[in-house]
Amino acid sequence: MDWLIVKSIRGVVGFVRAVEAGSFAGAAKKLGVTPVAVSKNVQRLERQLGVRLLQRSTRKLSLTQEGRAYYERCCGPLRELENAQSVITERGKSPTGTLKVTCLSPFGRVYVLPLIPDFSRRYPSIELELHLDDTVTDMIAGGYDVGIRAGEARDGTMVMREVAPLHFVVCGAPSYLAERGIPLSVRELSRHNCLRLRGRDSQSVPWRLGPGHPSEAPPISGNFLANDIPALVTAAIHGQGLVFAPLPFVLPLFRAGTLRPVLPESVSQPARIFIHYVSRKHLAARVKAFVNFMLEHLRGHPDLISDPQTLLAPFVNPRGSAGTPDKRIV
Repeated sequence: MDWLIVKSIRGVVGFVRAVEAGSFAGAAKKLGVTPVAVSKNVQRLERQLGVRLLQRSTRKLSLTQEGRAYYERCCGPLRELENAQSVITERGKSPTGTLKVTCLSPFGRVYVLPLIPDFSRRYPSIELELHLDDTVTDMIAGGYDVGIRAGEARDGTMVMREVAPLHFVVCGAPSYLAERGIPLSVRELSRHNCLRLRGRDSQSVPWRLGPGHPSEAPPISGNFLANDIPALVTAAIHGQGLVFAPLPFVLPLFRAGTLRPVLPESVSQPARIFIHYVSRKHLAARVKAFVNFMLEHLRGHPDLISDPQTLLAPFVNPRGSAGTPDKRIV
């Protein structure tokens, strides 16, 4: 019976690693065995369970419906087992092992990626796997150790560590503002081409302006929608229209002169950027190292902690419009 349990565990480990890597070869590399050994262990597990977990083809592996349900049940306990082992093996040593992180894409590109080289130099034994993704991710099902997200906590099992407030601001390219004029009130947005974010319900996300009118969501329209904020910002840079974008993401573009803020008094009420991870009694040293490193650097970043009006001041005309000549729409 003990030997059967050992074989089952080998099958579970091989199955989870194959799903994460997308192939038996990738799983074998992680486990230090041959692809044939991984394949045989998974086949043995399927015979024991009496179901097919993976569909095989010459190019890739894909989960069956039963395989997806089994994976979601197995990856969490397997990660707990790995963390329990790492707590013991990492005592007195530099943190080690694979760290899987999911991060909000615009924030990750501007603020997290520049910190990765210093993190890797400090912790060379940690293999960091970073996924830039704007969709809400199931941390456990995805096998992630740490998430960096915006909004509010949705899962009470997660430890939430606030990084910074997240304000949104309306902005456009100088070429667009010169052609279409600068909106000097929220009402004037209805006369502009507004680039809209498509939400999970396939509806465009309203522009919640504030703090002077925090509940106001002006009627907006435009000829371009996308489910990705960087895509909307890129369109705005090329003069497509106005975009409602995270202030930390567009600040570098204000400094470069490719975008200009408008309606600075209507910067949104802040959401939160936070780091979250599954609550565990024994947290792996690699997770602690990453979380503490990011909090140390991000919480001190002036673009994230300064008052938004102070950040916008260098790019706003004293008369209340962006740093281009006043021009109302006619």
